[in-house]
Amino acid sequence: MSQHDIVVMGGGHNQLGCAAYLAKAGKKVLVLEKKPFPGGGAVTLERTAPGFFHNKHSAMHGMIQANPLLVNDELGLKSKYGLEYFYPKAPMGLLLKDFTPFVTYVDVDQTCQYIAQYSQKDADAYRKFVEWGARMMPMLLQGMFNVPIPMGAFIMMMESSEDGRRLLDLMFRSPLQIVDELFETDILKIHLLKWVSEGILQFPDDMGTGFGMIIMILLVHFYPVGFPVKGSGDLSRALVECIEDHGGEVRCGVEIEKVLVESGRAVGLRSTDGEEFRGRDAVVAGLHPSLLGDFVEGLDADLLARGKRVKTAPYTLFKVDAALDRSAAELSSKIPEILRESAANCITATTLQGFLASFEPIRRGEANTETPLHGGGIVDFPGLQPEGKSQLYLTSYQPYSLDRQGPARWDAIKEDVADKLVRSLDHFFPGLEDSVIAREVDSPLDMERWSPTTFVGGEVHGAGLQMFQTSGLRPTPELSQYAVPGCEGLYLCGPFMHPGGAIFGVGRPTAIRIMDDLGIDFDKVIAA
Repeated sequence: MSQHDIVVMGGGHNQLGCAAYLAKAGKKVLVLEKKPFPGGGAVTLERTAPGFFHNKHSAMHGMIQANPLLVNDELGLKSKYGLEYFYPKAPMGLLLKDFTPFVTYVDVDQTCQYIAQYSQKDADAYRKFVEWGARMMPMLLQGMFNVPIPMGAFIMMMESSEDGRRLLDLMFRSPLQIVDELFETDILKIHLLKWVSEGILQFPDDMGTGFGMIIMILLVHFYPVGFPVKGSGDLSRALVECIEDHGGEVRCGVEIEKVLVESGRAVGLRSTDGEEFRGRDAVVAGLHPSLLGDFVEGLDADLLARGKRVKTAPYTLFKVDAALDRSAAELSSKIPEILRESAANCITATTLQGFLASFEPIRRGEANTETPLHGGGIVDFPGLQPEGKSQLYLTSYQPYSLDRQGPARWDAIKEDVADKLVRSLDHFFPGLEDSVIAREVDSPLDMERWSPTTFVGGEVHGAGLQMFQTSGLRPTPELSQYAVPGCEGLYLCGPFMHPGGAIFGVGRPTAIRIMDDLGIDFDKVIAA
């Protein structure tokens, strides 16, 4: 049995971030990860052919750019541990089936000039929206990377000003309602809806998901999207080095089966081989609320029931990584120059109606290969593939449960689905299909298998981002403060918690709550 101040279940980037903050605060921290390497989905692996290193999940780090973790370099990830990003001038792109492009630039003036080619009215409306966002941004960021205030208090605060009332109005709406109210041009609507539907994994007409549209429009201008120079795994590497530099430990190959509870207090973790790891001050668990009862004894039945009712997004991601024997330049001959440096989404529609219709098979629980909604494309990040080669980073919106009968059939059909998705992308990248050297395919079921205690239902955000599961309601009201009621010293950390999934909170809010409970001044820790 080993003894530490803090023991952490799971070595995903959220748990690593929380552990790094606590280690910097002087706590003896132990992170336990069941895989042979840390990072969860934020890893860069040689998984197709020799010399090809693929980002397992996110390749683009968007929301984290607004996180004080990076803005203020609170853990020294950039200045001390060598984490680097590059920032495209036009990070968000769209390409319709007829090769009509659209981009969002970091520069607001440049973006509005681009929109004005289609509609001056839309350009003016876009600028006005960004100006409103500039007034709201300090308040939004204050709560985004901190312990959220209760939703009731947040609503009361917003109701006290016109800008706040506008925010509430938009939050309760759907992204489709927002773009229909603000803009008149189809391609601008498609562009924004495609990005938000990928960012929050919700249908464009889902009510109570308007906050996603607000954030997707605003952050690109105030906190530009970044791509880690050495791959997504470099974030996890830097966090591990920070933990170890402050006396902590990250131990891999350890699978946890139970949170140890004594007299109503979490005191440690037990592995599947019976080893116990004790934590004097706290236990941090990357544990989805629906699984709490499987790992923690003695919790309130109503709390567990609400945890099991946490909803996943209506669809999730299907992913294809492929090693390609041709360069990105060779395969991108038909891609407009304006999109060459953007994360361009290629879609098989040319109208708003066609785009919206692409979601219909997913609503029915069908694998969508006829009008697929793609993300990613051909990439050649420096150093991540052999010279003159490139790789395919392809994501596609797909249902977890096929025909509403569960996910089991994914194993039988995923290679066929991947074939059809690659073939459809060959329209935009001629020669793609014939350039594949080797590939790996991850279905929604594989997503769940990769992180079974966090990606329940293949949900890469851990939980859906509907209004009833955001901020002080995420994942449930009583769990939104990170501490688990009825089990003193147990804290949750993962994509299912505020602020959400993808590369976003990185465990900072959980660390703040734990330090507050332990009487540690968080501001002094990060200033040290």
